[in-house]
Parts: sequence; structure tokens; C-alpha cells
Amino acid sequence: MRDNSSPNTEFNRGLAAFNGGDYDTALRHFSAAVELGHDDADAHNYLGLTHLKQGRIDDAMDCFVMAAHFRPDFAEAYYNLALAAQRRDAHREAVGYLERAIAARADYAEAYTALGASFLVLGDPQQAAAYFGKAVELRPDDAHAHSNLGYVLLRDLGEYGRGAAHLRTALNLNKNDADIWCNYCSVLLHEGRLDEAISVYDQLLAAKPKLHEARLNRALAALMLGRFAEAWPDYEARKLVRSNYVLRPYAFPEWRDDALAGKTVLVYAEQGLGDEIMFASCLPDLLGQADKCILECSPRLAALFRRSFPGAAIHAAQQSDPDVGWLAQAGPIDYQVASGSLPGFFRRQWADFPRHAGYLRADPARIDYWRARLRALGTGIKVGISWRGGMLSTRRDLRSTALCAWLPLLRSHGCHFVSLQYGDVSAEVAAVVKDHVVNVHHWQQAIDDYDDTAALVSALDLVISVQTAIVHLAGALGKSVWVMLPASPEWRYLSRGTMMPWYPSARLFRQQPLDGWQPTIAAVAAELAALLKA
Repeated sequence: MRDNSSPNTEFNRGLAAFNGGDYDTALRHFSAAVELGHDDADAHNYLGLTHLKQGRIDDAMDCFVMAAHFRPDFAEAYYNLALAAQRRDAHREAVGYLERAIAARADYAEAYTALGASFLVLGDPQQAAAYFGKAVELRPDDAHAHSNLGYVLLRDLGEYGRGAAHLRTALNLNKNDADIWCNYCSVLLHEGRLDEAISVYDQLLAAKPKLHEARLNRALAALMLGRFAEAWPDYEARKLVRSNYVLRPYAFPEWRDDALAGKTVLVYAEQGLGDEIMFASCLPDLLGQADKCILECSPRLAALFRRSFPGAAIHAAQQSDPDVGWLAQAGPIDYQVASGSLPGFFRRQWADFPRHAGYLRADPARIDYWRARLRALGTGIKVGISWRGGMLSTRRDLRSTALCAWLPLLRSHGCHFVSLQYGDVSAEVAAVVKDHVVNVHHWQQAIDDYDDTAALVSALDLVISVQTAIVHLAGALGKSVWVMLPASPEWRYLSRGTMMPWYPSARLFRQQPLDGWQPTIAAVAAELAALLKA
């Protein structure tokens, strides 16, 4: 406690009120303390914290700036500035404050944790993990530090062993924290313990209904089990947490299964290219109800979607594009709906998934072109392949292979293999062809233009791929596609079985836990040999 001079008396009274949760009284006393002692850094700092508690972020930041001005090495003031900046989603600004906090106090574990959180929002999980790791190093008994680090390692960086170990440590340190349990359930999902995970999520949400991360993960577990009706309402939580969903700047009423006769609906894109294709399978259902449908999609899909959904007005835009000026020419719009919300209305049970022969239509002239080019390769079936998929945030390492791992397939006699792999893989393909004398053709022009990719896929006899957008493209075109899945696949592929409800032409080959890719590749190679023999 301080001495009994008037500014200090006001400060101590403010501190007692603050610790008791009486922020109005705290504000009055801290304001008085600052009035009586203008250079009191502690009083400015706590006045800022009080403003922050009451949601006045700008006032709080002004106070923290004053605290740092009067005490330039005041690490806590810089840390609090960062917290306020994070509340405004100004994470680059927060990083600068946190770096100053750490410069003033090198062992500031909370600042390292906050740095990790900001870098995670900024899309740099590697940096986030490094800072979360520093927090663990400084406080090895901090359950939340282990939980944060483990979650990023497992969810974003594909380091499943290390991630699971930190999450288990977090749970051992604190078994009563809902956020830690929520993160730990990622281990259960990865290990395929879906019913167990759902049971934990049920308990967490009963206690904390606004734990949106748990709600979304419960949805993913239920979707993997094919329990669609119970999953889709929870799937809406993707809009409230860090995910691949991007909030769009549209302000029309949300469509919630209202009658659509005489109405216009704007359907906006979300997540990755494969997701756009998969969710587009619901468009015929919507078009059958609405008077008019405007579909926003990736520019890469615009030509394909215009041809495939002539009853919809197609607008090409990146999901990150904030410009809504195009709406001036769109006419009146009654409702908006995210494409990922459509299955909640139209795909509530297995029987709701149509046994379609393809709902996308490639350019017939380009299909003819690619068929002629494939015929020129000689006799034998023409098989498209894709061996890498996803980003770090969508478990790229787990779902990808090296092309050379496909040699048991590539050595199949009577096949010509065609690369459908996006990115610059020409050197990788050339090396495998040269070193192992196999037939793999790579035509970059067909990869760079997605409408042309669709035509090439349509001209092939078969597609074999890991989890990537090519699976969705082939399935949506009605092309036979064999999918090699990791032991813990994405929810779209369910947790078991050889079929996926979205695409009747898809056949699934599942990796067994701890087996690696070679047994799965060998199984696909055996099936290909049987197909060639037949």
C-alpha cells in the first residue's frame, strides 16, 4: 500500500473498487488520483484498465499512453495498450506494443502469449507457435500456455505428436478449464474418437453456450459421422470463430428457409475452391424455389458456373474484396445466404444428397481439344493425378505426398498419367519422369485456367487424388475419382466407408492409423491393375 497522501488515498480506494468489480467507483477514484498527481503512471494505467473494462477503448489507450509517457520502461502499460489494440482488431499495432513490453521486461510471459495470439490472427502460425513456446518456456506450469501452443501445433502446423503432448500437459495441469478442454478435443478428433469428443462438447456447451469453437468442432465431428441434421445448426458457428469463413460486407436479411416465391437471393462464396464447388451442389435446390438467384463465386469458377447454372446470375469476386458497388446493377435483393449454409436446408440426411451424374458442365469445345491431345499420347487409359493439397491451416502436410511416393501407381502398364497438380511442379514431374522412366504429362496451361482444368478432367478416364479441390471438381463433373485419405480426413469425407455423399462418382481409399501412405498407394495401385485387366 502507498502512504496516506491524498493522491495515493484516491488510488488505493480505486484499486479496492476495481478489484471488487465496482468499475464506476474505481473510475471516480482513479480520475481523482490522476487529477491530484498528473505524473502518476500507476494511476493512469489503472484508469485505462477501468475504461477498458467498461468498453471505452480509445479512452483506455489514451491513459496507457500517458502511463508509458511518465514511465518509459512501464512494460504493463505497453502490454495493456496491446490488449486494447487487439480489442479493435489492430493486431499489427498490438505487435509493436508487445515488442516494447518485452524490451522492458524480457520474462513477460503474458506478452509472449499475446504476441502469439496476434500473429495467429495475422495468419502466421509459425510465429504464433514460437511466441507460445516462449511463454511455455517461461512458465512451464501454465496450463493455458501449453494449450495455446498445442492447439497451434496440431491445428495449424501439422505437428500432431508435439501438439497432442502439450494439450495433454495442459489438461493435466488444469482439468476444470473449458477452453483447455475445447482445445484438447482437437486431439480426440484427430484420433477419430468422435463420439467421445461430441460428449465432451455437449458438456462444455451446457456450461458455456457461447463457446463457439466447441460448437463448430461438435458440428465437424457430427458431420464426419454422417449426422447431418444435428450438425448443420452448429456449423453456423464457423462465422463466429477463426476459420476459413470470411465475413462479407453484405447487409441484406439472412435467408432462414423463408418462402422464396418472387424473391431474389444472393448466395456468397466461402472457404476454398473445393468448398465453393461442393456447396454449389445445393444451387439447383435453391434455384427451384427462388425467383432469382445471384451467385458470388471465385473468378476462377465464374465461367464454369455460368455454363453450369444458367438460371443464376454469376458475379466473380475474391472473398477478401470489400467493394459492394456492383450491387447497384444487381437489382433488389431480398435475402443473403452463405453457400456453406445451404446444406443446412437441403442436405439434412443421406437421402437428400442426389445421385447425380455431375452438376458442372465443362466447355464442350475444350473437352474435344483435350480428348484429341490425350488420344495422341497413344493407347491406354488416361489418368489425372494430384498429390498435394491444402494450406498449412487446412492440414497440408497431413493430406499431401511427394510425387515419387506414387511410383507403384506410376509404373502401371497401360496408363498415361496427367498432372492436375496446381502450383509450379514442372521440375518435380520432370525429375520423376527422368529418374524412373514413367509417363507423367504436365500441361501448365490447363492448370492456370480452371475452366480448362475442368475440360481436361472431363476428357480423362479417371482421376486419382489426395484431398484437394480436384476431388470436388472431378466429382462435380461426374468423373470417376479415387481419393486417397489420411487416417484423420477432412469432415467432407466422413470417418468411414468408401463413398462420400456429395459425389456418387467418388471412391475413397483410407489410410489406416500409423500406416503412412504406402499401404494406401499400394491398394490404389492394385485396384488400378484390376481395372486395366478388366
